[in-house]
Amino acid sequence: MLALSLLAGTLLAALLAQPAGATEVPAKFARQISGEALDPRLFDEAVRFFSNAARRQHGRAPLAGDAALARAAGEHARNMARLRTHSHVLPVRGQKNLSDRMHRQSVDFRLAAENIAMDKMFRLLGRPISMSSRGCDFIYGDTREPVPLHTYGSLAQQVVARWLASPGHRASLLSSEFRRLGAGVGVDPGGSACGDLYLVQDFAD
Repeated sequence: MLALSLLAGTLLAALLAQPAGATEVPAKFARQISGEALDPRLFDEAVRFFSNAARRQHGRAPLAGDAALARAAGEHARNMARLRTHSHVLPVRGQKNLSDRMHRQSVDFRLAAENIAMDKMFRLLGRPISMSSRGCDFIYGDTREPVPLHTYGSLAQQVVARWLASPGHRASLLSSEFRRLGAGVGVDPGGSACGDLYLVQDFAD
């Protein structure tokens, strides 16, 4: 797990190590995540931005946004959050698996794939957290600084780096077979450490 975290950190930094102007992060991605009012379109756009930055680094064509794919990903993310289950297959009628979800949104495809992940509302992963933290007032153990909430940019950037650090997820993200991408996010406010986030990206040719 430590090795994976270190690799993800290296990949995260590499996502921004581009020529000037090539990956200028839009200012709107600095908006903080709110469990009461998630912005699914902003998350979808941020995930596509960092996914395409990675694809550009590896000589792949950028993926186009697809509203139907984003709806499929968003429904799955919200269902995972509601059921507190991190899985590609859920006991939800008409949305059991990726194929069901794609057809439910009338997505035309021959090839498709899905990446999923979990994260926290606060930027807790990959850093030591002080044992003196209380409630949702988390403190980094190494710097003693308060742990901030994720922004849409930091969340998307981190999860894309984690997917790149996993061979199976990386293969889908960098596949030259896919042309379209949609991403979704769901929140479980009752999750440990003040909230769990369920993250999904769906691909299609």
